[in-house]
Amino acid sequence: MAVILGLGLLLGVAAGPAHAQQSDSTQLKKFQRANGFLRTDQPERALPLLERLYDNAPENTAFYRKLKEAYESIKRYDDALRLVDQRIGSTPTVPLLTEKARLLSQKDKVEAANDTWDRAVALAPEEAQTYRTVYNTLAELRHFRKAIAVLREGRTALGRPDAFRTELAHLYGLNGQFEAATQEYVAFLGEAPNRLGYVQSRLQTFVEQGQGLEASSRVLQRTVQENPLNEVYRKLLAWLHTERNDYAAAFDEYRALDRLGDRQGQILLQFARRAADAQRYDAATRACEAIQERHPESGVAPEAQKLLGDLYRQWARRGADSTTAAQDSARYAKARTAYDTFLQENQGHSGYPEALLRLGTLQIDAYRALEDAQPPLERLVSNHGETTAADEGRYQLGRIAVLRDSLDRARLLFSRLAASAQSSDLADQAQYELARLHLYRAEFDAAMARATSISEDPSADVANDAIELKALLQEARGPDSSDTALRTFVRARLSQRQHAHGPALAALDTLLQRHSRHPLADDARFRRGDIHRARGDTAAALTAFRALAERHPRSPYADRSLFRAAALLEASGRSAAATEAYRRLLTEYPTSLLAGDARGRLRALKRPEG
Repeated sequence: MAVILGLGLLLGVAAGPAHAQQSDSTQLKKFQRANGFLRTDQPERALPLLERLYDNAPENTAFYRKLKEAYESIKRYDDALRLVDQRIGSTPTVPLLTEKARLLSQKDKVEAANDTWDRAVALAPEEAQTYRTVYNTLAELRHFRKAIAVLREGRTALGRPDAFRTELAHLYGLNGQFEAATQEYVAFLGEAPNRLGYVQSRLQTFVEQGQGLEASSRVLQRTVQENPLNEVYRKLLAWLHTERNDYAAAFDEYRALDRLGDRQGQILLQFARRAADAQRYDAATRACEAIQERHPESGVAPEAQKLLGDLYRQWARRGADSTTAAQDSARYAKARTAYDTFLQENQGHSGYPEALLRLGTLQIDAYRALEDAQPPLERLVSNHGETTAADEGRYQLGRIAVLRDSLDRARLLFSRLAASAQSSDLADQAQYELARLHLYRAEFDAAMARATSISEDPSADVANDAIELKALLQEARGPDSSDTALRTFVRARLSQRQHAHGPALAALDTLLQRHSRHPLADDARFRRGDIHRARGDTAAALTAFRALAERHPRSPYADRSLFRAAALLEASGRSAAATEAYRRLLTEYPTSLLAGDARGRLRALKRPEG
């Protein structure tokens, strides 16, 4: 009985005697069939069923709505309007008049539609819902100007200048009136400062439109000037600056926010991390330095000091098109100073072990100062031996041993690390280093065994390196039983790793003179180019890279050689030659992994200066 009653209510009639129930069931089946036709885009088949149902029960809302939907779907707007007019009768309502206006608009009867929307508003001008009902329909039809006018009229009629803020803001944005939209959002934020996240999400659409972003920024800048102590306005402006990639302007706002909230550098530290993630190291380092200057005793000062070292180190390593060797050197020096200062003043800090590691690694990689690198690394291993940083420190000590040509010492350190490292990636790296040590000692079978073992785990970070080592050993043995060419090559590799450039070049020259057709010849020429580049001999490096591309066009190093040659030409100011080299790379090696970088450099070379 409950089911039958529910069906009766759906159909707009009361459940009654048995014959009435049977009629209801028949109507329901017809209605469901018609609805199915509509869902499968067959309105012509639905219409006869719905018309009969509506004629039998014109007061039934479900029948009315579905029949109107069917008429609309086949553009029989006059029939749909007739239904609405019948529904209106002598007692019009706001929703019904709004619906009639919508149908008139669909018929392109713009003037009649506007008059009908105005009639709808005039029915109940004292009700806020009146304006929302009309606005929703207008917005759905993308009649943004009319929708804006209706809501503004509602503000006046209701005597509430703060009404419909978010609705108007949304409409202004859709209509391209970005300043007006932002003004509404700013006013809304002034009334509800806890809705900053909501406003940001709404403005996010403007961010994707350059004009909208600029307009929003102008409004916020004026607002902040008029309300300099309002933190929420500054937060929104700071966010917009970062979205515009203007981190210098964002820094000014975050610095002001830090001061307004008396946050003792906490907001600046958060900003520094955000800027670092965006690789805006200039703004990130300014934020950390501001913490040291303004809040040297705050709880975040030590963390900012260590982060400063990390930022300058990353900045120098990353480099940029405009970066010079002098700039990189200055940044490395600032990184070293930052780490030294942190270590002197914060011995109990949780970041102390990592700072020891960073300082030691910096001394190796940036300065090749092995004597200066060893003390912090040994202190890390001896005083903080259970930390993850200590394992990394042990790895760096092994590297120092290799660079000093103490291969037995290196083997001992890497063997211990491979057996005890808490990180499986670091253990794999140590195993790979042991394979390389076998290679340097011309223990080729042992090197192959270790490389094979590492490469069996494709998830290992060094798996690709191990596969490359295997390929080298498989292709480069011979031509004699002593593997003379390979022995000469690995001697050059070790010398190159130890930055002994003279002996490395001598070994590579010997290999190329005596085994010019050996499979290692392309690798040897590539390494000669890299060594000359490391020595600052641009002319010799260019010659080596060009020779490789000419002599070994099918070598896996050919595209890399062309890219390096192009980069050297670009750095030396020979833009036309660089452009030609990048284009040659794209023409001859279109599937190269460097193709995207080459296109990027070509775009940069075409871009006018200033």
